[in-house]
Amino acid sequence: MNDSGREELFTQWIAEHRGIVVKVARSFTTTHADTDDLMQEILVRLWASIDNYRGDAKPSTWIYRVALNRALTWHRDTSRRRIESPTDELQTLVASTSAEDQFRLNRLYEQIRQLSEIDRSLMLLSLDGLSYAEMSAITDISESNVGARLSRARTQLFALIEEDNQ
Repeated sequence: MNDSGREELFTQWIAEHRGIVVKVARSFTTTHADTDDLMQEILVRLWASIDNYRGDAKPSTWIYRVALNRALTWHRDTSRRRIESPTDELQTLVASTSAEDQFRLNRLYEQIRQLSEIDRSLMLLSLDGLSYAEMSAITDISESNVGARLSRARTQLFALIEEDNQ
């Protein structure tokens, strides 16, 4: 495929299926910055994969496949290296002793109690700084499932926090 054909196809795909990229990126990240980064990585990978698209599947199926593969790799890579995350902010709050922070902490625990039992457990283990491997051993859930459930629990928790702040 020539460059103009590739560019035209890519532009068409993004116009029609951008929601897939957004949905996948948001489901694997907990911050807006990470979502933007992952979306960009998915788009780069999609651009690079255009020549491999044979038309056997619908474009939406291909885009999902590329997006999910990139998101899984991204998630695995970010899980291996401990980077600062919103959970780190929560850990700081837990360690604080100021009256305002204690009020915020009490509200946080109220919101954590709204999560399912397993998600609540994973969130608390995460706040304690445990690795996915340690959480897996404690809860008898696979590491990959720990990561997926914790990602969803964080997203749910931060939605509850935003809802409470409105």
